[in-house]
Amino acid sequence: MAPLLIHLRRTALAVLLLALACKGDDPQAEPRTPVESPPAPTPAASPETAAAPAPKDDGVRSRLLAWLDPDAVSVAWVSVPQTLRGDVVSVVYGLPPRAEDLLQAVTDLERALESVRPSEAPATSTWLGSTALVSTGRLARRPTVIRPLLEPLDEVRKHLQALELRRAEDEVFEIWEPQRVFPYRVILLEGDVAAFVPASEPGSGLTPLAAARDMPPSDVQEQLDALLGQPGAPAIALFASGPMLHLDLDQDVLAVRFELLRGSDGSLDGQIALQLEGDAAAAVAALEGRKAPEQNDRVRELVDRAAYLADGEVVQGRLQLPPADAALLRAEP
Repeated sequence: MAPLLIHLRRTALAVLLLALACKGDDPQAEPRTPVESPPAPTPAASPETAAAPAPKDDGVRSRLLAWLDPDAVSVAWVSVPQTLRGDVVSVVYGLPPRAEDLLQAVTDLERALESVRPSEAPATSTWLGSTALVSTGRLARRPTVIRPLLEPLDEVRKHLQALELRRAEDEVFEIWEPQRVFPYRVILLEGDVAAFVPASEPGSGLTPLAAARDMPPSDVQEQLDALLGQPGAPAIALFASGPMLHLDLDQDVLAVRFELLRGSDGSLDGQIALQLEGDAAAAVAALEGRKAPEQNDRVRELVDRAAYLADGEVVQGRLQLPPADAALLRAEP
């Protein structure tokens, strides 16, 4: 096993794990304070692992974060050129199912859009930006995905009509309801963004959006905004609160943080922190002993290369992938 070199942002880790842990499933439970672990020495960056410079803020971050559910218990920012397979990313880095759902929601939306797009219609990438803000509220069954629009609203409406969505009557929000097998309703929002709310959600799914519009930014929103504004910001920043099930552990996870940095050459550097309810050392042994029989040999080799360490109640892990291995995490076109 390669030596573990962890360099998670110390303050942001503690604040974000605490902010989400306080939103746990049991409103009567006393919040647990995460252990703030000291960072290990930072390795010298190499061309293979150096993070790409943070792109100039074109306003997308503020446009999307403005609609973050202030009561969200799980949040992911996903900004990568190619869609990643949430299931593969999760098994490689050891994410619990609740965190995997956030990543998988991006892939599921892409597939759903493609399934209803007429062959003569332009690709959705021409009018829908690839960056996504994904969140799950306390009572939600599935995540909501919010993405930026690349064309004027009149053109976007034509695309939605081509997908056989019909505009619904509403005095506040512009809602487009599916008329065929498309598992989302689309809400066009101020700031030229679109929210894709699972059609299976009770009601219209507008309550979190109304709260985002009417309430001050949450602590999670402010901390996420600060993190994404830093040089070398992660391409994926994910936070989820528990208690939540982890398929590889016999104890609950109280909170999880995951970051994925993308190198300028296509390499990936993933780092995870799990705050646990019980024995962190036992969790390290379980995570490093995973077999992933449902994956192919190349993915199982990546699982075996991931390294973890225990620090108090927190397990931290890291795996750096060169471009050839990073390609295994991408979804097929």
